[in-house]
Amino acid sequence: MIKKIALTLFSILFMSSCDKQPEAPAEPKWHDALPRESWSQFEKVDVGNSWFEVYKVTDNTYAIYEPFQWQEAISYLLLGSDNALLVDTLQGVGDLKSVVDQLTNLPIIVMNTHSHYDHVSSNYQFETIYGLDTPYTAGNAKGHSNADIGSSMTMDTIWKNLPEEFDITKYESKAYEIDKFVNDGEIIDIGSREIQVIFTPGHSPDSVILVDKANRMMFTGDTFYPAPIYVYSETTSLEDFFITSQIMFGYRNDVDYLMPGHNETMQPASYLDELRAATMAVINPTTPFEQGRNRRTYNFGDFSIIVKDPLDFGINAE
Repeated sequence: MIKKIALTLFSILFMSSCDKQPEAPAEPKWHDALPRESWSQFEKVDVGNSWFEVYKVTDNTYAIYEPFQWQEAISYLLLGSDNALLVDTLQGVGDLKSVVDQLTNLPIIVMNTHSHYDHVSSNYQFETIYGLDTPYTAGNAKGHSNADIGSSMTMDTIWKNLPEEFDITKYESKAYEIDKFVNDGEIIDIGSREIQVIFTPGHSPDSVILVDKANRMMFTGDTFYPAPIYVYSETTSLEDFFITSQIMFGYRNDVDYLMPGHNETMQPASYLDELRAATMAVINPTTPFEQGRNRRTYNFGDFSIIVKDPLDFGINAE
């Protein structure tokens, strides 16, 4: 009798299990690779803010990181003896000024690596802003509405820790005014620390790099980071980007670290050699690429370059 009951129970459980369909594997999320191990080598600074992560990367330089939105944007606070230079102001989601105020009492100068919204959207919080005198910069300084950029800030692009006071349905980039126009090659002296502004268009018409020779750093914005580099929008220029890579290569003996605007900080300056070689490969018609819709992706290991198809460098698509 017991054996018969057991067999019946087994039969019921077996048939029930056969009726169940196996669950499909979950689609990989952009944040599955987080946290990035490279950040663990730096001292993390508690600023009582869950949206930003702040790291002391050197005695006089902080990285302010947004790991919970897919762009993983990075701002840098450079301390001098008279002023502090804030390189980029991120996406305007959290209260960046309150974070900066905890890190220094020095007067703040904002200098953007370029005027894309994910690098300037907290500019409005600061009194002194430096920038380029270009139509492109002036246009972006007027701000961007939710209709323009709202699709970049959705629950699909945010991982966690969205500030309670932030209304994702009304996301916008607020207008700001540039107080001082800087020229190519100009030095911003923040007191015992000189930062040189170098015009490096390509990713955008107003891209710059900032070179801190004394501390052997180059702040690259979106001109270089170890990830896909975008040179395919209407306002990019492959020809300018090619020239920019040669300009950056010229500083290879002046810096040890590249300080990108996304994902990871303090990358080795050897990437300057690789970036220069990569742009030369892109304009070589024999270099293989992945074909996309109106785009080509050239892979170079730790980074790739995505360009228009056909190329806008005097080379046709064939």
